[in-house]
Amino acid sequence: MARSIPEEVVEQVRNSVDIVDVVSRHVQLKKMGKNLFGICPFHEERTPSFSVSEDKQIFHCFSCGRGGNVFRFLMDLENLSFPESVQKVAEFTNMQLDQSYFSKSQVEQYSSQQSEQITLYKEAANLYTHILKNTRLGEDALNYLNERGITEDDINVFQMGFAPSDNLLVEYCKEHNIDYEQMRKSGLFVESDAGELHDRFFNRIMFPIKNQLGNVVAFSGRVLEKKENQPKYLNSPESEIFNKGRTLYNFDRVRSLISQKRSIILFEGFMDVIAANRAGTTNGIASMGTSLTSDQVTMMARVAKEVVICYDGDDAGQNAIARAIQLIEQESSLKIKIVFLPDGQDPDEYVKNNGSKNFEQLMSSSGESSTAFYLKYDRHGLNLTNENDQVAYIRQSIERISRLNDSIEQDIYLKQLSDEFSIDIGDLKQQMNHVYADQTIRQNNRDQRSTFVSEGETRLTNAVSTPTKPLSKVERAERLLLYRALNEHDVWIKLQGTPGFFFPDTNFQTVYVLAGDYLNAHAEYDAASFIDYLKKPEFQRVIADLETINVSDLSSGTEVDDYIKVIKDDAPLSSQIEATTNDLNEAVRLGNQKLQEELTIRLVTLFQQQKVQNRGGN
Repeated sequence: MARSIPEEVVEQVRNSVDIVDVVSRHVQLKKMGKNLFGICPFHEERTPSFSVSEDKQIFHCFSCGRGGNVFRFLMDLENLSFPESVQKVAEFTNMQLDQSYFSKSQVEQYSSQQSEQITLYKEAANLYTHILKNTRLGEDALNYLNERGITEDDINVFQMGFAPSDNLLVEYCKEHNIDYEQMRKSGLFVESDAGELHDRFFNRIMFPIKNQLGNVVAFSGRVLEKKENQPKYLNSPESEIFNKGRTLYNFDRVRSLISQKRSIILFEGFMDVIAANRAGTTNGIASMGTSLTSDQVTMMARVAKEVVICYDGDDAGQNAIARAIQLIEQESSLKIKIVFLPDGQDPDEYVKNNGSKNFEQLMSSSGESSTAFYLKYDRHGLNLTNENDQVAYIRQSIERISRLNDSIEQDIYLKQLSDEFSIDIGDLKQQMNHVYADQTIRQNNRDQRSTFVSEGETRLTNAVSTPTKPLSKVERAERLLLYRALNEHDVWIKLQGTPGFFFPDTNFQTVYVLAGDYLNAHAEYDAASFIDYLKKPEFQRVIADLETINVSDLSSGTEVDDYIKVIKDDAPLSSQIEATTNDLNEAVRLGNQKLQEELTIRLVTLFQQQKVQNRGGN
C-alpha cells in the first residue's frame, strides 16, 4: 500500500508550478482584467466562462461551477487520483518524488475492464513494433516503409508496427493466458460462427491510435499489398475505450506544442502527419478517416486559435474541406486557412520533391481564407458561360461575402466578382444590402418564434445556460461573510466568538468547520493550500467560487454584524438542523471529540426551537 504524500511535499509540488502553465496546455487562455479566461474543458460552451487566477493559483468555471487548484484541474480533466495528479505536476517541473507514494499506474484510472483493454492494446502495439523492426516476418513491410521514406525515428516516434498473416496475436494471448471474453470485446479479433477468434489485422502496417493521455486505444492498419474488395485502411471498431469521433491522431503528442503555437494543422491521413513531422512541421494531426466531428473541433478549439487545413486537392478532398469549414465555423471561433499542395501531391511527395524547408514555408504561409476557398468551390458543376449558372453563382458568392465582418475584405472579394463578370461594384454592393435585409428579417422571425418556448423548455434552457441564479439575501450574506472570515483574521475571531452562529448552507458550514482545523495548523490562510486540505470537490468548489468575489462587493467591517444578523434571523431552522447534522457526522469522521460535544448541544437546541416553533404554528 502506498504511503500518504506528506503535506509539505504536496505544498512544494504545488508551489513549483504556475497553474496558468498547466491549464494553458489544455485550454487557450486570454487575459481579461486580473484573470485569464477560456473555453471550459469540462462542458460544451462557445462563450468563455472558465477563469484562472494567477494570483490565487486556482480555476473556476462560472457556468458549470467546477473549481479548485492545479491538482483538482488535472483530477477532473484526466480522471486522475489525487496522488496521480501530484505526480503529474511534479513531472511537469522535473521534480523527483519518492515512488513509495504511488502504487497505482495511470492506466488504473479506468474501470478494471477498461484497464485490461488498454493493457492488451499496449502489449499488442509492442508486439507489432517488435515484429516490424526485429523479425523476418516484418522485413517486407520495413522495406516498403523505407522506400516510402519512413525512417527509424518515424517508426519509434509513432510506434508503427506490422501485423503478419498467421494469427500471431491470438497465439500471443493464449500463451499469456488472456481471457477469451476480454479478447472478444477488445476489437482486436473477429469471431467465427463456431466462436473461434482470429486476428482482425493481418498483413497490414499498423498505426497505433492513442487517446489524450497517450494510451493506445485502437489501431489503423494499412494493407501491404492491395487486393480486390479489401479496404486500404482497416480501423478498430469503437469500444469502451475508443470513440473515433472524439479522437485525433497524434493529438496526445502535440497538444502542448499547439497550446504554445496556438496553431494546429489538420491533415487527411496518418502518413501525412508522419511526413510533416519528419519535415519539421510538428503540430499536425489527422481525423480518423471520416468527416470531422463536433467533438474533434472542440478538442482543437480548446488549445488553438487557428486551424490550417491541408487536404488533397482532388474532388473528395475539396468536399472534405468544405464540410470541415462549415463545421468549424458553426462550432468554434477558430480562424481557418487552407493550404494546397501543388500538382495534387501529398505531404510525403512534396517533401521528397521540394525539401523540408519549402514544406515548412508552405505550411506557415498565409494560405487561403475559407471565403476564397468557397468562391472557387462553388464553381464546381457550373458552366459560368451560361447566364443562369452565372447569376446563381454570383448570388451565392454575394451571400457568402455578406457574412464577413471586415468591410475591407468584403470589398476585395466584391471587386474580384466585378472584374471577372464585368458588373459594376456599386450594383454588387446594392445586392449585398438586399441580402443583409433578408438575413435581418429571417433573424427577427427566429427571435419571435423563440419567445413562444414552453414554460418547461424555458426552465430547462435557463438551467443549462444560466446555472447561477440570483442569490437570496441569506445566500449573499453567507458568501461574503465566509470569504471575509477566511481572508480577514479579525472577522474570523469575531465569528468564532459569536454564540450559536451557524452557516445554513451545509457545504459552507462544513468548509467553515474544517477551516478551524486548517487555521490551527497553518500560520495564514492560502486558498490553493486549503483546497488540498478540503479533499472533496464540492467543498473545493465553494472556495473556488468565493475567490471570484470582486473586492468592490465587500462592505466595510461594520457590516459584518449585519451579515451575521441576516443569517441568524432569516435562515430556516430546517436548514440549520441539516447543516448541523452533516457537520456532526464530519466531526465524528475526523475524531474531533470537542467539536462533537459542541455540535450535539447545538443540535439539541435547534430541535427545541423547532418544537416551540411548530407549537406556535398550531
